[in-house]
Amino acid sequence: MKLIIVACGGGIATSATVATKINDKLRELKLSSKAKVEAVDIKSLDTHISTADLYVSITPMAKKSKEYSIPTVNGISFLTGVGSEDTMNQIIELLDLK
Repeated sequence: MKLIIVACGGGIATSATVATKINDKLRELKLSSKAKVEAVDIKSLDTHISTADLYVSITPMAKKSKEYSIPTVNGISFLTGVGSEDTMNQIIELLDLK
């Protein structure tokens, strides 16, 4: 089972919303047995990175943002709805879920 983490400032509202949207999409695509999404707060991100397979960032990613040992995807599209299908396809491809 692949673990996807979504982080925001508090790990409650925004990241939980995005995590729910991705989990719902995984269920819709019949991929929920292959991956799950958890919301975390940004302060504990470094701890969670070590056990995750992919990080969905919903905070603005600076050009000199920190590099992680796992793939990182910009998840703003799950909040705006614009481009969310492309982002979901990117997640599926990066984790080789199909």
